[in-house]
Amino acid sequence: MKNFFLLVLIYCFSVSIQAQCDTTKRPIVFVHGFLASGDTYAGQIQRFIEAGYCADRLFVFDWNSVSGNLRKTDSLLNAFINNVLTHTRSSQVDLVGHSLGGGLGRGYLIDSLHSIKVAHYVHLGSRKWVYDNSWFSNNRCLNIFSADDKVVGSQAGNVEGAGNLDLIDKDHYEVATCEETFQAIYKFLNNGNSPDDKKIKIGNTLQISGRAVLLGDNEPVINGLINIYRLNPKTGTRISVKPDGIFTINDQGYWFGFQAAKKAYYEFELIPGEKNQRVISYFFEPFTFSNQEVYLRGFPKGNMIGMMLNGLPVKDDQSVLIVFSANKAMIAGRDSVTVNDTPISSPLLTPAAKTIISSFIFDDGDSATSGKAIKQFSGAPFMGGVDVYLPVGKKLLNTIYYNGRKLILPARSSKERIMLAVFN
Repeated sequence: MKNFFLLVLIYCFSVSIQAQCDTTKRPIVFVHGFLASGDTYAGQIQRFIEAGYCADRLFVFDWNSVSGNLRKTDSLLNAFINNVLTHTRSSQVDLVGHSLGGGLGRGYLIDSLHSIKVAHYVHLGSRKWVYDNSWFSNNRCLNIFSADDKVVGSQAGNVEGAGNLDLIDKDHYEVATCEETFQAIYKFLNNGNSPDDKKIKIGNTLQISGRAVLLGDNEPVINGLINIYRLNPKTGTRISVKPDGIFTINDQGYWFGFQAAKKAYYEFELIPGEKNQRVISYFFEPFTFSNQEVYLRGFPKGNMIGMMLNGLPVKDDQSVLIVFSANKAMIAGRDSVTVNDTPISSPLLTPAAKTIISSFIFDDGDSATSGKAIKQFSGAPFMGGVDVYLPVGKKLLNTIYYNGRKLILPARSSKERIMLAVFN
């Protein structure tokens, strides 16, 4: 309950930047997939706002996708939807689920007492189903998938009686994040009507908020701190010693209230509250819209993912970088990604079958760049690693190109922090 009401506060804060919106629209609840968080839907939420939805009627449900306890998660989703209905004074929500979140969404609708709270359901990049419940018929469902989704593969496809859309050439994440998906969802939820082609007028600053959570389980980063620095885009270094913003992470992981300048580059420094936890610096391209779904992820403990990430090098004289995108995979032949002129997207490193959204870049121990895959990530879902030697020095820079876009990061030691370049 406490978690939900703070979420509402964040959205109400964002409404102040919105000139007009339609308060008669049903609220939408978005559910992310495995290892993901609410930022899967950041772009789609902005599109809905631009199309006239009120920001405080668009909600993301963060859940622990690695625990395997779907019964508990189903109960939490039900409580979340109840709170949305109470807050919005609505009788029903529209529900959207991606990937494993699609399995959660379909599971929720199996319960007839749950299904009466849902007007429409949208299934994104998830397994098809072969039944039709009388209490929630398939004609109330939209099923969007892609032939090029290598995660779901042949388990996706048309569902009899539902609306079906094959995006054909989109990867697993693009099924949830692309413009075509937004257009289809909007029409499905609005009686076949297309969204209005209008843009929100914004001033010289953008409202930025979000959460700081642990990767995978989405538990809040306890007693953490976020320092935000404006950067020199030519060097990736901070323009001033004093942060542009300092934010305490509350006990549910939320932080909000930063006003970002247009066309400015920023470093978001995530400082965990617990001892022996890594500082992680997130480097962002300029924000193009106000965004209440900016997620900063810390490293979890006690599970396979935590052990793998905590095994990253800790060295005074070498850096560790992560190249990350929440809205599409890095796929060889389609995407060109380099770090200091070393390709990190190739048929061996980023085949379509691996659907990599996070690439970990560091030296494998011989102080030389081979450009080969790092074995510790070979079995990790959505993650890859590339052997690149990244020495530390005040005059050294790390230059990352992602399909022609560029971020420059300073050469800081991995003992000091992990550096993460975000391309969304």
